[in-house]
Amino acid sequence: MTRRLSIAAKFFLTHLGIAGIALFIAGAVGFFLVRSLVMADADESLLARARIVAETFRPLLADPSPNRERIAREGDRLGKEIGARITVVLPDGTVVADSAVGAAGVPGMENHAHHPEIRDALSGTTGISLRRSITVREEHRYAALPIAIGGTIVGAARASVPVATLTRRLWQITGNIWGTGVVALLLILGGTAVMARRVTGPLTEMQAAAKEMGSGNLARRAQVRTGDELEEM
Repeated sequence: MTRRLSIAAKFFLTHLGIAGIALFIAGAVGFFLVRSLVMADADESLLARARIVAETFRPLLADPSPNRERIAREGDRLGKEIGARITVVLPDGTVVADSAVGAAGVPGMENHAHHPEIRDALSGTTGISLRRSITVREEHRYAALPIAIGGTIVGAARASVPVATLTRRLWQITGNIWGTGVVALLLILGGTAVMARRVTGPLTEMQAAAKEMGSGNLARRAQVRTGDELEEM
């Protein structure tokens, strides 16, 4: 004979299924929402750093014959100061500063004129891109701005951050959200178990009383003190 599930078990499993589905949907929606927020925050931060780069290097690029060694050294210093990879590119795509490779490695860098964020910045607009860096061989999020003097674009200022850093931040936030959700689920299930017990306890008592009365013990009374319809029953 197949064993039937008790009312308490059905009550608990039903609430477990509903709460589990709700948690999964909320977690999935939350993940994509947090992902969008993390990327938007990263872009805003990178653009702020790119502005600092542009303001710092504008005077150095104002010279018709800029001192490239000085510019490269300044790139190293500023990159450490603002905690990001920074790059300065001339209008022809020549890199004159890059904190990731250092002043000594700048002369060997490839021309950046074809990079989407640099191309946009040199055309006078804001450049944002997500791609794999040829120089450091990992995916980066880039933000670039034009460096202009008197309406003439004299270069592009770029700031970037590894995608791995953004991914770690995303998973940290997502983990906190899921952790909070699991705690909430456990609290809901705990409350469900208590409610199931309050409902099935009186039913069990009434069932036992009915069996005894059916066996001839008409003096048996069900001891139910719930203050609701079950007590009236």
